[in-house]
Amino acid sequence: MAEETGQTLVRPDRPIGTDLTELAVLSGAELIGSDRTVHGVTLRAQDAGPGDLFAALAGSRSHGADFAAEAVERGAVAILTDAQGLTRLRAEAATADVAVLVHDDPRRILGGVSARIYGDPSRQLTLIGITGTSGKTTTAYLTEAALRAAGRTVGLIGTVEVRIDGVRVPSLLTTPEAPDLQRLFAVMLERGVDTVVMEVSSHALALGRVDGTRFAVGGFTNLSQDHLDFHHTMDEYFTAKSALFDAASPVHAAAAVICVDDAWGEQMAQLARGGAERCATVSTTGAADWSITGTVTADAGSQTVVMTGPDGAEHVLTVPLPGAYNVANALLAVALAATAGVPVPTAIAGLGHVAVPGRLEKVDCGQDFLAVVDYAHKPAAVEAVLATLAGQGSGRIAVVLGAGGDRDTEKRPLMGAAAVRGADLVIVTDDNPRSEDPAAIRAAVRGGAEQVPSRQRRAEQVREVGDRRAAIAAAVDWARSGDVVLIAGKGHETGQEIAGHKHPFDDRAVLAEALDAAAGQTAAGDRVLTVFTAGPEATVDQAKALLRTLAAAAADEGVGSTHRAPGTDETVHRRTWAIFGDLAEAGADENARCVAHDLLGRQAVRLAVDQTLAVGQTRAVRALYQGAIMEGSWGEEAGFFTTVADLTARLTAAAGTSAVPRGGDMVLVAGGGDLAASLLTVWDADPALDVRRPTA
Repeated sequence: MAEETGQTLVRPDRPIGTDLTELAVLSGAELIGSDRTVHGVTLRAQDAGPGDLFAALAGSRSHGADFAAEAVERGAVAILTDAQGLTRLRAEAATADVAVLVHDDPRRILGGVSARIYGDPSRQLTLIGITGTSGKTTTAYLTEAALRAAGRTVGLIGTVEVRIDGVRVPSLLTTPEAPDLQRLFAVMLERGVDTVVMEVSSHALALGRVDGTRFAVGGFTNLSQDHLDFHHTMDEYFTAKSALFDAASPVHAAAAVICVDDAWGEQMAQLARGGAERCATVSTTGAADWSITGTVTADAGSQTVVMTGPDGAEHVLTVPLPGAYNVANALLAVALAATAGVPVPTAIAGLGHVAVPGRLEKVDCGQDFLAVVDYAHKPAAVEAVLATLAGQGSGRIAVVLGAGGDRDTEKRPLMGAAAVRGADLVIVTDDNPRSEDPAAIRAAVRGGAEQVPSRQRRAEQVREVGDRRAAIAAAVDWARSGDVVLIAGKGHETGQEIAGHKHPFDDRAVLAEALDAAAGQTAAGDRVLTVFTAGPEATVDQAKALLRTLAAAAADEGVGSTHRAPGTDETVHRRTWAIFGDLAEAGADENARCVAHDLLGRQAVRLAVDQTLAVGQTRAVRALYQGAIMEGSWGEEAGFFTTVADLTARLTAAAGTSAVPRGGDMVLVAGGGDLAASLLTVWDADPALDVRRPTA
């Protein structure tokens, strides 16, 4: 079967087709032109095929009628549009004579029209729709597994993918547009699918993408803050979700299964009881038709609980995923499958080995700490995932996260707040900035983190690293044995949207690359930071001698740019550093001191020291910095800090990254009064470093 792309659509092999006159009666549209039989429908002109109806809808920037000529050229025989669209169609020669269905609100009738064109396929399927803020994807995968265990032929429609009888079809939206959805149902039916599990987003319900669909069973997971850029308030958000259960909604499910672990669930259950033929409740925390009555075992990868069904019978349920919220997801999945006619023991057996892409997905490259990727991109989800990881061990937790652009802005500070409450290290980075300024998004997330009172914080550090790849690498560099690294927000996604372009980016692949790079560093003595020091009153000559000592030691151990293989990434290679304060020069006037310091800076570069840092405000220190710059290339080998405090702040903020000395590097520190003592205090306090101080 072909994959669904912009050029090749999965279409029914035996389309049913419907006359335009029948569609006009069904929808209340006016038919202008001769009657035709249409066999398909699309919103995208480039996807039109022979015999299609093209839906030309008004958009925020353009009108679909402006693209109708392309649709007709590709084979479309009729167009659904509004009065404005009709005017545009008749003004163009290519579309002047085409048959048109005209309606004041064509989007409102598109779902029903699409369903009829494809023969109302959902009425011939057992369709299970799952809605809620978090847990839809995991619950869908678990429900699919439970149904397959019973011998059902299952279709899956969701955030990660669409599967038609086991064949993967890429999915761009949690719920496809109405024409795509009805076409998928028709293909599934043709391929022998009898049961479909689909995620149903609030956008799909509000925008009519599921109109014309008959749901046999509807499931509700939970409700927490998300999408308030679209729904504006939590009440509006709830109302959108409730369309799957409200008797007044044309798409309400015949049967409902509602998780009542939160107040929104209780409210949804009350509503569903008035609209569904059957309504069952699910809870992991209290009384319900389906409930958890005990915990048998729990480890890092799975948990076993005792569940009780509506008949009072107890069952042992093994959930192959960590976290209390996944117990709720699994219990809901069992209840959904049972409502669809699957025996409970069969449903439970089917859950045993389910893996959900991008949901607490482990990335194992042989490291001695846990590294996972999760789709958590809402405050409540971040909080839940961090709580789950904290419950698995006593190690430290690092989380890398950001927030999406052009989306709910109110949740950004809440994301940062949830992160600092649950992790030891928070690295704020870019998610999908889309058309927004990435720095402004990061500032909002970091602002929320910094507003959390110290007594409520777990995080000792909050860093900001805009480049997501560098942020992931920094988290991996920070981790030690027994720790946890969580990369949150993008999960299964394979691209990053920046300024209108989608760049290839998969958190799982990038995390694996960082782990492999770190493994190479570890093999080379990654945690050892070798520090050569001279006294606070060291002279320029003593510093020169110490430079030669550093160069010799680096040569012996293969540290520094001189020993780097061609093409090796310098940010992951072990490096040499020379950090100088003001140095003594007996009997010399100020000009002579400046010359001596200048020559010292030049010598450091000539000895291939990777980074020379000058610390202080004297003319001599500035001369040392200028000497290193003049001897080097474009100043990349040198850095300048006015005070020791400025440098120590940099060391703390960028700890574990290539911007400062880290494990595996060699460092010389000389002069500057308390410079060496201050730096050693910072490095000694870093648990990721093993500081060694050879005798110079």
